[in-house]
Amino acid sequence: MPRKYLLEQMENRRVAEREARRETRRAWVRALGEILLWTFAGLGCIGLAFHTFDIQLGWVYWWTGFVVWVGGVTLAVSSAYRRGQERGDW
Repeated sequence: MPRKYLLEQMENRRVAEREARRETRRAWVRALGEILLWTFAGLGCIGLAFHTFDIQLGWVYWWTGFVVWVGGVTLAVSSAYRRGQERGDW
């Protein structure tokens, strides 16, 4: 194999690997952002439960916050996994 072709191939693969790592890092940051968003949205709803004087309404806020929190985090993690499989990360 000619040396020039080998060096060109090494450079192309190095650039491709750097782009793939950047894309993977961006996906991790996106997943983390989605997890934080759903966590704070759920905790905000749960926080409303502590600022009401009606017990039944407080429980509604509590369970709504719990469903938003857990459901959102589950959705964020599963969608990040699916996108990673489509990219070929795992």
